[in-house]
Amino acid sequence: MLEGRFKLANIKWQKSDTVALAISGGMDSMVLYHQLTHEYRNTYQKLVLFHVNHGVRKESEEEEQYIKQLAKENDHTVAVKHLSMGGEFSQGKAREMRYRFFADEYKACGADVLLTAHHKDDHFETVLHQLLTNRHLNRTLGIKEDNVINDMAVARPLLNLLKVDIRRYQQRYNVHYFEDATNAEDDYTRNYIRHHIAGNIKENENLHEESLSQVADDFDALKQLANIKASEFLDRSSDGMFSRRAFQKQSHIIKVFILKKWMNCRNVTPSRKFIEETINIIQSELPQTDLSIGNKRIMLRYDDVYIDNAEEYNVKSTDKSFLISHSGRYFFNGHRLDVELPEDMLPLTVRSKADGDVIRLPHVGTKKISRVFIDEKIPVEERRKIPLIINKSNEVIALGTIYNIIKPRENYKGLNISKE
Repeated sequence: MLEGRFKLANIKWQKSDTVALAISGGMDSMVLYHQLTHEYRNTYQKLVLFHVNHGVRKESEEEEQYIKQLAKENDHTVAVKHLSMGGEFSQGKAREMRYRFFADEYKACGADVLLTAHHKDDHFETVLHQLLTNRHLNRTLGIKEDNVINDMAVARPLLNLLKVDIRRYQQRYNVHYFEDATNAEDDYTRNYIRHHIAGNIKENENLHEESLSQVADDFDALKQLANIKASEFLDRSSDGMFSRRAFQKQSHIIKVFILKKWMNCRNVTPSRKFIEETINIIQSELPQTDLSIGNKRIMLRYDDVYIDNAEEYNVKSTDKSFLISHSGRYFFNGHRLDVELPEDMLPLTVRSKADGDVIRLPHVGTKKISRVFIDEKIPVEERRKIPLIINKSNEVIALGTIYNIIKPRENYKGLNISKE
């Protein structure tokens, strides 16, 4: 009866294909190898083995030698990678290095599919791990039967089987394998979930692990809908800039998906904490503010929200202050100054705003430059670039294109400021 229950799923390769197997030496991958070399030996043209020696356990060398010998006996090609972690062992870093090695060998041998020995218990543990560590939005929930990683077609033929099924098969056919002693420890979060959460679920008749599969399927379907809503919102934006007011009308989870997709498209990978912080800032009453992430900056300017390069705002202005001592054409921070004034009105000073600057406006009176900027909704970074024109009496007589106080007269053009 064991043979009837122990059937590989997701057999999508052809008899003419080269199949690669990630083989660790543990029970799961050794059982899968046994299946591929017995019941399923006629389902592919060539089988190649990829083995990674992490070098963190004394048994690693023995495992490597056994797999090499096994491959030789069965006339299978084997590629081995010795990982050099360069410091403290990290599961995330090790996984990244493993799949980089797999991708290189996959391409070198012309493989059509890479098989891994993940099973149903791995899937349940992954769903719990993602949910309990707040990683449920990063990718699909749980482990899928097949997907593409680093341009490799990856399939998981054991994903329909429980660990207990794999163990029964190993015992019946006496499949040799190596036990990783670290699996019994709680040093890693995944191990803790396996020993103290997933194990307790199995023992409670009112709890059903299969419900986690339904949760994963339902959640991924809902995420697809949320992504569609986020895409529709961003499609209405202009040049990567979206409306603050329109954003505030969205439900909270849609805001999360909007910001995640929006930042990802600009090579920014935000944490959930940063996304929530950004949402709080956008929903605040602050008219203008910035949030830095990596070499980017989230810019909130009244109703506009956009991303720019942070290094562009490390200087106060791009041009230094200078004197205009005769008529002519001048340039300051992207502004063009056309001056045709009598000599008794010169020189004029051109500079950026300083603390305490005021301007006297017709029919209004004295007004702080900072207040003018606020009333005119001038972005912070633009305020540093706007030229102030100061006369000999140290009065501000013009403020960029906002206020051109001197009016042209009949016999001269006066002062005209325009944006380049």
